[in-house]
Amino acid sequence: MRVLIVSQYFEPEVTAASLRLAPIAAGLAERGHQVEVLCEVPNHPRGVVEDDFRGRLVVKRSSDGYQVRHVWVRASPSKGARARLTSYGTFAAGALTVGSAIKRPDVVFASSPPLSVGVAGALLAARHRAPLVLDVRDLWPQIALALGEIEPGRVATIAERVERSLYRRAAAVTTPTEPFRRHIAALAGDAAKVHLLPNGTTREWLAAGERPADRERAGLPADRFVWTYAGNLGLSQDLEVAIAAARMLGDGFQLLLLGDGSSRARLEQLAADLAGREVLFRDLVPVAEAMLVMRASDALLVSLTDLPELGRTVPVKLYDSCAIGRPVIVAAPGEARRLAEHAGAAVVVEPGDPAGLAEAVRALRADPERAERLVAAGREFAIANLRDAGVDGLERVLAQSASGEGSA
Repeated sequence: MRVLIVSQYFEPEVTAASLRLAPIAAGLAERGHQVEVLCEVPNHPRGVVEDDFRGRLVVKRSSDGYQVRHVWVRASPSKGARARLTSYGTFAAGALTVGSAIKRPDVVFASSPPLSVGVAGALLAARHRAPLVLDVRDLWPQIALALGEIEPGRVATIAERVERSLYRRAAAVTTPTEPFRRHIAALAGDAAKVHLLPNGTTREWLAAGERPADRERAGLPADRFVWTYAGNLGLSQDLEVAIAAARMLGDGFQLLLLGDGSSRARLEQLAADLAGREVLFRDLVPVAEAMLVMRASDALLVSLTDLPELGRTVPVKLYDSCAIGRPVIVAAPGEARRLAEHAGAAVVVEPGDPAGLAEAVRALRADPERAERLVAAGREFAIANLRDAGVDGLERVLAQSASGEGSA
């Protein structure tokens, strides 16, 4: 089976999309399928195209048995709405142009958000007379409205119509959580074609959790309890609360924020008087280096803003943090909280509560035995949620769609 994967974000960018889709591409290739990925030239989150990808409209490379075509986008360090929409639009146009010229795929697998990727995937599916399988990692425009990225009005109304049209146009839809599945099924008009494709971790993360923690190599202070957040520093992560908790903890503790995103500058200003001591910022690093730092940390944070829309999602970092073998603190609503509590895999605190978060960090430092119990439960949770299992289910969905069985 020839599978064309369309996603704005992909490796070597470190994003939720790449962490979800790279194991899928590799898993399908390992099962004997011919897989090709269309994605942007890497520039996220800084908005600056990496050196090896500059000056070319298309960059081809091979990875783990599949092919990747990185197409040019108009990248910008600006985090404003216009810059984002320009990036989305230029990628959709580039993907459509490049994807129209490749050998006909048996199925197109397009991963959204942004919603423009779904549109490009639908047009490519029509161009090649191939079925579209739409992967919905997050609900858009609902999330954008909740976070204030777009205002209610004409743009939001158009986006909602496009969303509904894509769900109905697709031969099948995959999504990571049950609340997402219910929302999509209601709009698609056919619940049978909406399939769960949960996030999870990989064997690489589990293997990293078995290595000795190397505090010195990770560059972490030996005299502080380091609790680390690794990932996107954006609107939905509510990291202002973590900084407030770090202020309450004071000397002897250090919050490490490892990553980049639209909120970083504002967070740095908020923590200016704590910089280098109670709060430390580090730039985004490759996954292997992030594993090293997370493994050497004393605890890991999974944080989401307390919004009903975000309560439907489960961050990939929950699974990877549990796999790496460190105690995890979850300050998130909804599904992420429910899963962590059910598995006993993390300390769960109310989102938006800096005092509660600070107390959870103190308690972990004071009770190493409890921390070890959390590590053991977290590892069991991670092992039970490997992305490999999801590839088997996706393979069936893709094969059924390619054969014309649709939602069978």
